[in-house]
Amino acid sequence: MRPKRLFLAGLIALGLAPGIVVRAPPPVHDFTSPVKLRSLALERQQVGVLTLEAGWLLESDNDLFGGWSALVAMPDGSLFAGSDSGKIMMLERPDRTQPAPKLDMIAGRGKDKRERDLEALSLDPSTGLLWGAFEQTNTLMRIRYPRTPVTSYQPSAMADWPDNAGPESLVQFDDGRLLVIAEDEIEDGRYRGLLFRPSPRGLGEPLAFSVEGREDYRPSEAAALPDGRLLILLRTVDWGLPPRFPVLLVLADPAQITPDAILPTRELARIADPLPSDNFEGMTVTQEDDGRVAIWLISDDNKSRYQRTLLLKLTWDGQFPSDPDRTRQKARR
Repeated sequence: MRPKRLFLAGLIALGLAPGIVVRAPPPVHDFTSPVKLRSLALERQQVGVLTLEAGWLLESDNDLFGGWSALVAMPDGSLFAGSDSGKIMMLERPDRTQPAPKLDMIAGRGKDKRERDLEALSLDPSTGLLWGAFEQTNTLMRIRYPRTPVTSYQPSAMADWPDNAGPESLVQFDDGRLLVIAEDEIEDGRYRGLLFRPSPRGLGEPLAFSVEGREDYRPSEAAALPDGRLLILLRTVDWGLPPRFPVLLVLADPAQITPDAILPTRELARIADPLPSDNFEGMTVTQEDDGRVAIWLISDDNKSRYQRTLLLKLTWDGQFPSDPDRTRQKARR
């Protein structure tokens, strides 16, 4: 990701500046060092049309921890995170229980970061396999949970996507269609999208379109809501020490995807200071018992001492205050 490279370059320069000494404990290089979750002191509050329910800080002395850029909910209710260095983390929903998360690594990937830059995950509900998007090689991969690659593709339609601003968002819909959104801006706040129809013979030729973003905000992840609508996470960077990463959550209707057209989006919420805010890159959705959806966000700490790994839970009843159905419900009550 372009913002990440600029930020890390700045940190390197800062670390090399005269008179600055940074001492850190010896790193842990295996998967046994525990990951700790700590609840954030948050009040339940309204954020746009969403409700911020809770948040957690994840910490570990393990240098294999961090950089979480992908998140997906599994059928058993657990959460599964992937990092831009090919690491994975399995954790139970912390709003229900808090056993220690477990770290691992995707098997069969090379040592070169270009082969391990996992940026998005999605679950194929028909097979139970995962789809993963690897940015710098513009690769889409099917993965057998939790860590075994099955098949990989490098679609020709993604061949010219920038190495560091390629497939950042990935969604498998219930009907089998696979949606991919690039982080690279085309023009005027628009971003390239592809819609594949995978089959046993491969991905096939995709339908190409573009996604309406917002000025200076880039797509960071996407997820399908239970009703089929598309949720997109947009992120920007406010440079400073430390940097800030405001995000927007926007909604789109996949039924409006047509060849070479712009998919319109509608804003749901903005997450920025004073709310718990960091470099949110991973997002997934779960269904709550009361009919609402829960939206989970995880942040990529860029392996930086200035950033944190945060997990947020927001909920939504699927309505906007001005929706006719909601107005009628209020009138009946």
